Amino acid sequence: MAEKRFAEEPAAVLGPRIDKLLTMMGAARDAFNRHSRTSLQELQSLAGGLAQDFAAISTHLKSLTALKPEGEHSHLIRLLSISSRLEIVGQNIGGLVQPIDKKIKDGVLFSHKAVTQTNYLFDQHAGMLRSVLDIVKTDNSLLKKYVAEEARKLVQACADFATEHEERLIEGVCQPQAAPIFLAILDRFRTIGEHEVEVANLLTREP
Repeated sequence: MAEKRFAEEPAAVLGPRIDKLLTMMGAARDAFNRHSRTSLQELQSLAGGLAQDFAAISTHLKSLTALKPEGEHSHLIRLLSISSRLEIVGQNIGGLVQPIDKKIKDGVLFSHKAVTQTNYLFDQHAGMLRSVLDIVKTDNSLLKKYVAEEARKLVQACADFATEHEERLIEGVCQPQAAPIFLAILDRFRTIGEHEVEVANLLTREP
């Protein structure tokens, strides 16, 4: 019965992992804003645990697929694909450790604009993950479309923020040492957005 629920209910498989992704996003934001090494260590720990979770899901879904007739594979394959995309989201949230650690260690201060833009991305991506969690629980078609559209906008926002940052750097508003850190953070958020789009598309697709 437990295996049947695992295979047939996306919320049972994905829900607890999305909750962890949200906790990771909160820890990353706290580490960024407060220069909190405690939050940074929490983020690292959560990232390691989540990687193990996704590895276990992958192994289990592959085992279930091998036991099912070929005509019943599509649902499990879709679930595995969604899980893989969320795993990449987790890897990139975890990947925020490196630039944030450098920001803390070197005492690098961002411009007000860069701080505002970074917090905007933290807010919006947390919202995307909460929406994905709602989708796996309710299968809401309008929410699927919303996530795909808004995640695409966030990918574009990362490109726009990078361009604006270069302009601020030329104007001398931003510290040169802040540039690689800010751009590394934007790159992580861009990748997160790309995979949020893919998750929404996979959830929209009929198994």
